[in-house]
Amino acid sequence: MAISTVRNEEVTAEFAVPLAQLPEAVSRLTRVTPDRVVVRYRARGLNYRDLLAAINLMMPVTRSQNMDDRSAVVAAIFAGIPNLGSEPDSAVVASVVDAALARIGADLNQLDMATEPPRQPVRANRTSEMDLRVIASRLSSA
Repeated sequence: MAISTVRNEEVTAEFAVPLAQLPEAVSRLTRVTPDRVVVRYRARGLNYRDLLAAINLMMPVTRSQNMDDRSAVVAAIFAGIPNLGSEPDSAVVASVVDAALARIGADLNQLDMATEPPRQPVRANRTSEMDLRVIASRLSSA
């Protein structure tokens, strides 16, 4: 099931992904909506396809430094948006990274909701004998 590449709501931090699961979350989202933009900074947008490619490049580096894979996600955000590294205001940098992580959580929640089975079994209504007579009469007069 595909989710839209267009969003109309703001992101809240209520759908946080456990940090250890970030690379897998990005991978799942990339399979469904690779062109969906994760985060924007100035004129640059970073989509899931580019973020995943950067994560895959960063993982060997972060692992060789005994860092976990979530560090690769943050490093990938900086690699995908190079101007972010030269931003003098640390609050802006933090808000961009936080927005990206919140977006990943919100998109993953949306994907999970779209792909979860219905909570109650779907049952068709029974057709009564009267309904069948009406259908039969309409067919015979055609």
